Amino acid sequence: MKMALIISLMLLFTGCQNKPDSRSASAPRTEAELIEINKSLITQDREQINGYLSKTSRQFTETNTGLWYSVIETGTGRTIKTGDDVNYDFECTLLDGNPCYSGTQTIRVGYADAGSGVTEGLQLMQEGSDYLFIVPPYLAYGLTGDGGKIPGRAILIYRIRIKDII
Repeated sequence: MKMALIISLMLLFTGCQNKPDSRSASAPRTEAELIEINKSLITQDREQINGYLSKTSRQFTETNTGLWYSVIETGTGRTIKTGDDVNYDFECTLLDGNPCYSGTQTIRVGYADAGSGVTEGLQLMQEGSDYLFIVPPYLAYGLTGDGGKIPGRAILIYRIRIKDII
């Protein structure tokens, strides 16, 4: 009887160890699967953006990349291009309106650590412009966020006012 109890406890103990489950191990995803996942994520982003657009009276235009912009004020200065040093005020919020960051920044367009959505948006603007941008995750901070106030997969709203091109 004692031996049966010891064997039962040993079986119970070894059966409860945290071992990998060969049934749950998954092979790396194929390229086709990754493409489908990305399409699904982009579709979800578009649905959220369309929901936002349906609730605002502001008119937005979409670029070929999926960046959305609305002109608040058209500037009268020269148009910004890659390599320009640009001084601007900005406000960044999540799609739900929660604030992330704001301030004044000077960057060299195309060479600074700005997301591709901001870089693209700046190049639509002229000195004195004031624009509103809707930036999907793949043009902003992607799946991971910024490690601070912007979570992963966040759709961002930027308001950018160009002060000057230096």
